[in-house]
Amino acid sequence: MRTVKNADHRSHHERWAYLRFSVVGQLLAAPPPKGALRAELERLAAREWQHPITGLPVRFGVSTLERWLHKARKEKRDPVGVLRRKVRTDAGTQDAMTLAIREALRAQYAGHMSWSVALHHENLRALAEQRPEIGPVPSYATIRRFLKAQGLPSRRLSARRTAGVLRAEVRLMQREVRSYEGIKTPARRLLPQLCSIERLT
Repeated sequence: MRTVKNADHRSHHERWAYLRFSVVGQLLAAPPPKGALRAELERLAAREWQHPITGLPVRFGVSTLERWLHKARKEKRDPVGVLRRKVRTDAGTQDAMTLAIREALRAQYAGHMSWSVALHHENLRALAEQRPEIGPVPSYATIRRFLKAQGLPSRRLSARRTAGVLRAEVRLMQREVRSYEGIKTPARRLLPQLCSIERLT
């Protein structure tokens, strides 16, 4: 079981490394003239790239690209490897994140990429109440670290998506679940696989 977890972990890190190198590699192969580097970085920052895990469009800031370029430039032997994300020393050994919890969280993210970490955490708790066999749900901080390590970051709430709007979304999802299943659930719990959020504008 641990071997599979480590293999998945390496796979995600390798995908990120190759994406980063594909972005800044052209500046290594053909360095821009003196004084033109900033303009080239801004040009790359304006482009959309494919997220190596989700496949969604993603952009990177100039400072981020500059950092990648600096790291790859310093490493002569393995410029791709140096762009891998650092692996936590306890990666693959966090007992709090059982395999069942990991799979459930990945499934949630695939269906609801706009959810905050808090919503993912709350839905996992609801799932665990109905399926105790998946094990105890880890803390919010552990869920957040896992999503970040897997390259699945939560989108930040905009100014319009305040805490009040988020609570309204939760109430909306609860009504949808009850009307679909006809099952009474505690007001603070959600059924993860049936929740759907309507974008509030």
